Amino acid sequence: MATKEANSWEPLDSEWQDAQRTLLENVRLKPFVSKYELSACTILRGHKTYLPAYIPYIGPGYFQSRPRILCYAINQNLSPHVSWTQEWVTSWATDVEHARDRLNRAVSQGRAIPIRPYAEGFIPLVALIASLKWLQSYDGRLPDCIDDSVSVTNFIKFSTAEDASSSSIPTVWWKECAQQYADKEISILRPDVVVAFGQRTEGELRRVLGLVADTDCLPVLLGCRFPARIPSVRARPLTKVERALWESVITPLMERMRRPPAKSYHHWKIERYPGYFLDVARAWDVTP
Repeated sequence: MATKEANSWEPLDSEWQDAQRTLLENVRLKPFVSKYELSACTILRGHKTYLPAYIPYIGPGYFQSRPRILCYAINQNLSPHVSWTQEWVTSWATDVEHARDRLNRAVSQGRAIPIRPYAEGFIPLVALIASLKWLQSYDGRLPDCIDDSVSVTNFIKFSTAEDASSSSIPTVWWKECAQQYADKEISILRPDVVVAFGQRTEGELRRVLGLVADTDCLPVLLGCRFPARIPSVRARPLTKVERALWESVITPLMERMRRPPAKSYHHWKIERYPGYFLDVARAWDVTP
């Protein structure tokens, strides 16, 4: 699969810097939600240290792009049973400023965004499909590289310590993350499209958008299934019609994605799960 190579990350415009600064100020003022003691932590100097909330990754060209796409996954998997997260947890716990801006700093250091469905290619390709949907009604063009133009985060800014599955998230976290973070993110980033991964995420964002009063124009909300427990192409081979759609609609979009760095903790899984993307395209009515 031909994709763009990773390059330097240079968010130089003042609008990007203002957004980053304002979002960081918000998580400094609201670093935790209630029941934060249930979240992932590490032991430093004999005491439990909990990770604070963090701001979205904002592509360096986000504010120069139309449509602006803001994507919400569910929550970050940092539970102790996931071995490859322990280095991150310890690193972020010892540098709170890094923890708050962990997504942008990872990219500035040439690493993959530490949101698994992004690193695996699901979120950037879905963001491109969302761009196609938006362009059906508005002027504009597809971004040359979606990774420079998209913004992405998790709706829930914390991981439960014992079980990182979305079903283990305390109910109160959904409400509090909506009030403390999501509404602020949408007001500051002013997206044209908000993409929600997962049914609960979509429902919560619908409520948030009903309360956001600081945007001149409310974004379009598009929901899709979270990319977990989905059939691979072996389990669900494409039909001739689906193969034609894949080649005419999805394949050209891959040219607008950046190849993950060699040290990325995950690699693209796009071609193993083509049915997922075709389902999204059909659900959003962007197929020919």
